[in-house]
Amino acid sequence: MSNAEASASGSGASTPAKEKKPKKLPACDVCKVGFRELDAECQNEHFSTRRGACFAILSQMERPVRDVWRKRSSSNRCMTTPIRRGRPPKHPPQSATTAALTLSAARQPPQISLASSQSRGPALEGGSADCPELSSEFVAHCFEAIKYTPQYSHPLIAAAGIRSDIRAVAFQVHLLPAPSRVLALCIIALASLSSFHPSILSGPGPKPDSFTDPTFFSASSDADLLGCGLRRAPAYKALRDEALKAAWETGVMLQPSNENAASCYLLDLMEQSDFCGASRPWAGAYLSHVRALAPIWHAAGFTATDAAHWAGYLFEQMAEGLISARSRTPFLVTRSDQLLLSGPDPPPLDEMLDNLEKASRNPSFSLLWTSSTPYMFHVVSLSRQLSESIAGDYARLNPLSESAVIRYLSSLTTLHAILSLLLERVDAALTSSSDSSPPAPFLLDSANIDVAARSAAYGAVFGFAGLVLPFYRELEARETTDSPSAHSDQTRDRLRVLRKQARDMTCLGAREIARAVRYLPEVHFTPVHWSTMFAWAEFCLEEADASSSVSSEQAEDYATIVRELKLLGYSLDSASSPPALGTIERLEGHVAAAQSGYIAAPPPPARYFFDPTTLTHIYLPLETPWPDQGAHQMMMA
Repeated sequence: MSNAEASASGSGASTPAKEKKPKKLPACDVCKVGFRELDAECQNEHFSTRRGACFAILSQMERPVRDVWRKRSSSNRCMTTPIRRGRPPKHPPQSATTAALTLSAARQPPQISLASSQSRGPALEGGSADCPELSSEFVAHCFEAIKYTPQYSHPLIAAAGIRSDIRAVAFQVHLLPAPSRVLALCIIALASLSSFHPSILSGPGPKPDSFTDPTFFSASSDADLLGCGLRRAPAYKALRDEALKAAWETGVMLQPSNENAASCYLLDLMEQSDFCGASRPWAGAYLSHVRALAPIWHAAGFTATDAAHWAGYLFEQMAEGLISARSRTPFLVTRSDQLLLSGPDPPPLDEMLDNLEKASRNPSFSLLWTSSTPYMFHVVSLSRQLSESIAGDYARLNPLSESAVIRYLSSLTTLHAILSLLLERVDAALTSSSDSSPPAPFLLDSANIDVAARSAAYGAVFGFAGLVLPFYRELEARETTDSPSAHSDQTRDRLRVLRKQARDMTCLGAREIARAVRYLPEVHFTPVHWSTMFAWAEFCLEEADASSSVSSEQAEDYATIVRELKLLGYSLDSASSPPALGTIERLEGHVAAAQSGYIAAPPPPARYFFDPTTLTHIYLPLETPWPDQGAHQMMMA
């Protein structure tokens, strides 16, 4: 019987006959060859072992068999109809357009195909009992919380369009594509640090009624504020684990995209809040994605406005540099990254200071905006300079360079002078404002000039303070780690003088960081700055313990830093740890002693930056009479 007849007779054999056995359809070549490789569970009474037909008598058996064979040979399509014999037909000539498309597709980077990245996952209910249910109401609440935490704002988050995407699916996270789903989970985890939702602040205890509840944040006791951080910790850690699990399953480190780069950035922020190791994989992946995406942005028309937008958010890049400086980890932002994202080199610090001094009488407020971008550029550059010449791994292999310390200290002095001029302009603008009400909460969508000025002032101070304290700590550490034979006695004396100057500059930084906190509204959320604020609290405590008295200005600054630590305790359980509680208690003791005029402890011995005994040989000739002193007195008589 011919193939056509077999096909015709086989078409009617789909329905089992009552008396005659149904005839088998002819098998294709693929099935004849591959049938021996099929799994044992597919070989049952419905298949012919001799012919290897891939059809099934029952219709429900067609899909399993076809799927099994396609897994074994994805390039060959399983066919149950006769295939054409003989010479294959000639293909038509490929057009130039099709060839160009094929060539362009070949030049594209390979797309990583992951099962979880192309499918929509099931509704996430959390692998831990502490993980809240991701209901639409809870997800909408978390995206509302992001508006009150400007530190999470990033150009990539806006470019990813996650806010419009989550609204399009009615805040149902499981309906989002995998990259957007990971980004949404990261945002939810970070938003839980400022959330007052019942699923986050569960259990007994007070909680605010809104993000800016003035009654709760002003009248609550320290135990109530710190208790909120302890109560939210299990839910936050469970949400963070869900975001990490989804990120690993999706492979956000592997494929550059706006969503994946933003997710890596937020995951690094979460990692730095409670863990800081020698390696920062999420930060490295974030910057790798940005470097891969930046040429695409420029090819699509990266305008000066876009560069200014990135430069305006250079605080995020700067924070990455300050994390590296604080934790003594490798610096990740290169100079090429700065030029690619925020434009060409700004004027040097000296020239920038001269321009600000000449324009000091200019009442225009635009001077603050035009100076913010070059200021932040220099902060990032100084962070890299600190890592490469003083605090980096390679720099620590050699003795401390006196010339590097002098250059860096000079740059910090100029940077502080620029900061002082900028803050004077901010203070003048805020003083001239007719509105005497307390500052409004910082919102990402706010176009208020007052809010923008306060935000710029806080970022500028944070940049300077994030440089001067790691610089002083590095000089302090190198005093004990460097070999005594690495420097001569005269060089060690000069390094002590430089370290004294660095400590004085750090004391100025403590005053500026307290001033920056006072620029913020009474209720604000900065959980990512816990490590920085606690490091400054430790430095202030050292200064208070070493001094015989605390001035009223210092007491005010210490009280501001203590209040900031307690407010951070609303978001984080780190403020309730024994070291943090001890630091807060001792600083409060110094503040209370200064306010009451009572010195709690006797003054410590004076600190000498030079050993006094080494200077006795200088003054010794002045204490002994000259040989001809008696003759001189006789002549005068």
